Amino acid sequence: MRSIVRYGAVILLAAAFLPRFEFTRGMRAAQSAATQQRAPAPQPVLDPDGQVIRSERQSFRIEVLARGVETPWGLAFLPDGRLLITERPGRLRILAGGKLLSEAVAGTPAVWERQDGGLFDVEVHPRYAENGWIYLSYSEPGPNETSMTAIVRGRLRNGRWVDQQFIFHAPPELYTASNIHYGSRFLFDKQGRLFYSIGDRGKIDDAQDLSKPAGKVHRVQNDGSALKDNPFANRPGALPSIWTYGHRNPQGLAFDAAGRMWESEHGPRGGDELNRLAPGRNYGWGVISHGIQEGITKTAQEGMEQPIVHWTPAIGPSSIVFYSGNRYPQWRNHLFVSALGGQQLRRLEVVGDSVTHQEAVFTQFGRVRDLTVGPDGYFYVALQIPGARLSDSTQGFVVRLMPVP
Repeated sequence: MRSIVRYGAVILLAAAFLPRFEFTRGMRAAQSAATQQRAPAPQPVLDPDGQVIRSERQSFRIEVLARGVETPWGLAFLPDGRLLITERPGRLRILAGGKLLSEAVAGTPAVWERQDGGLFDVEVHPRYAENGWIYLSYSEPGPNETSMTAIVRGRLRNGRWVDQQFIFHAPPELYTASNIHYGSRFLFDKQGRLFYSIGDRGKIDDAQDLSKPAGKVHRVQNDGSALKDNPFANRPGALPSIWTYGHRNPQGLAFDAAGRMWESEHGPRGGDELNRLAPGRNYGWGVISHGIQEGITKTAQEGMEQPIVHWTPAIGPSSIVFYSGNRYPQWRNHLFVSALGGQQLRRLEVVGDSVTHQEAVFTQFGRVRDLTVGPDGYFYVALQIPGARLSDSTQGFVVRLMPVP
């Protein structure tokens, strides 16, 4: 076991210094399955409040804002400073005036809470002050113990979820007994168009099938209708909402300072990816992978994009954010990745299409599910104490990173 941990540490050290670290088939075959699956993680600090972190470029203090949040998944700010928090078991919570309101928002949709399933991301429309729209993604229960990703929008009125409308609702034949790979991250562009991700739902071949929504990143109007200039809008048999395809379980979407779109996704055993997305491109899942997956033997194929970075051992990348504020001047324009299996907040220095340096900013506070930049310019982070199984629902925190000298 010691040799496995030592070997995993060597791989992580290499990942911190190489812009693209690519593993040959021979190296992958030589690595043990245990090393391929998960990066070793330290025992988490059960109460992170007040902990001071001195990272390579920035020192900061962890400030706990909310305790007892069960498996927090998504964070989004309202214009008045209230913070929306999704709990995977199906609750939408509100942090207001520095306190977590005791009652969850009433009337939110019923979720299928099994394994990866539950309530996922939350996002606020860029013109919320005009229209009041809030977006939720979740696993919707179907017949005979099945489920599928669903996306809705609604409004808050007197503590209730009202005016609900579906943005994405799959046909019944796409509901499956699989409880994995729902995807479900949101991103709005400057024009108010919505991007959302859907994982392959455990059906590998669907990621390459343009007639199916799974394994894709989609782009729609804010009411869910497809855009006429989407790359497959005029292709017979293809879903007009598809922006990119060939994804496994995409859970991170972000724009950089130049307006380019980036995405992170979970690999199988190893092979987690960071990609730069371009419309209509194929990112290979179902045919190529840098992780271990039965039936996939290739790491590259003509017409399929290579990741900017891939991580083996897997870190479980969840959300990603490019920091553009002034609270942490040494982090400006750096990319931050929250990691589940790796239980870390990771910082990446990006130059063009290359990652020139990586740092695990912290690794001792459990699973890092989501992070967002608040209206005050600070990072707000959702943490979760890990359970015996990766899918366990456990206690979590919402914290703020406060700079210190």
